[in-house]
Amino acid sequence: MKKIGIVGGIGWPSTIEYYRHICELSLAYHANINITGPAPMPEILIESLNLNFAVTNRGTSEPGSWDVWDTYFNNALGRLSKGGAELILIAAVTPHARLNEISKGIDVPILSVYEAVGSQCKKQNIKNLLVLGTKPTMTSAAFKDGMHNYGVRAFYPQTEELKTEVLEIIERLYQNKTEGASEAIAKLVFSCVPEEGLILNKTAVCLGCTELSVAFHDLKGESSFVLEGISYLNASVAHAELAFEACVTQ
Repeated sequence: MKKIGIVGGIGWPSTIEYYRHICELSLAYHANINITGPAPMPEILIESLNLNFAVTNRGTSEPGSWDVWDTYFNNALGRLSKGGAELILIAAVTPHARLNEISKGIDVPILSVYEAVGSQCKKQNIKNLLVLGTKPTMTSAAFKDGMHNYGVRAFYPQTEELKTEVLEIIERLYQNKTEGASEAIAKLVFSCVPEEGLILNKTAVCLGCTELSVAFHDLKGESSFVLEGISYLNASVAHAELAFEACVTQ
């Protein structure tokens, strides 16, 4: 198995989930193989970043405003590369919008969360995807462009008020305050898309910030699930599955 590098800590609850998903996938993968001793696990390096620093140093549309942020992530990727990682995943969605900038000089493959989500959409014949995420995610064309490659129309909450509601939910989940979060997400979804539209238009909801999956206690290990008539795609689980598949592929 290839050695996996994870840029984590952004935030820590989702990093735990990434680690758990990969280990559980390895356990299942080796379940029917005659092995002496514990099930083999991939070697994993975790470069855990300071979420407060990462969030407060996000840039704007001003030239050069992302320089500190880009350097912070680029250095983390470099340390994983020097540590022997053979593939890398970033345990957060937001940095993928700036993957070109933060991956300069990094020769190790970095697995795209857009590829993971797009592949899930293709499997499930999803044509429209409401993406809930951080402010950079919901104001960047990157996620939309990534889904376009899979024939999927991605869109964000239509108003600033709805986007603010998403950010408030994420802020609570950053602090591991999960009570009532799944209900708040469902209410927000129905404000964005009428219930009949979810079915007729083959629309799903992407938990496009890795912290959002923490709101769904009993389902956070599923790459997709249906709850209260809403089809959800869990970006972090789909991403972890992609990583393990790459880990065992020669």
